[in-house]
Amino acid sequence: MDIFVESKVIELTLPPGQYEQLATVAHARQISAVELAQMALFEWLEEQTKLERAHLLMRELGWGLGQDVARNHDVYLYARQHA
Repeated sequence: MDIFVESKVIELTLPPGQYEQLATVAHARQISAVELAQMALFEWLEEQTKLERAHLLMRELGWGLGQDVARNHDVYLYARQHA
C-alpha cells in the first residue's frame, strides 16, 4: 500500500494475540503486517471522519429543530396554530 507521499513513523505495540491475528490475516492476504495495519488505520480514520460529519449534521439539524419545536410546540403536540 504505497499511498503515502510523506510519512511519519509511529511505533505500535500490540498484545501477542492481536499481533498473531494481524500476522495471520496479512499472510492470508499476501501483504505485510505493516501494510495491513496501515490499511486498517486508514479505513478506521475514514469511518471516524464520516461519523464526525454525521454527528455535526445531526447537531445542526437538532439545533434547528430545537428552535422550531420550542417556538411551535403547541402545533406539534396539539396540531393547532399558536396565536
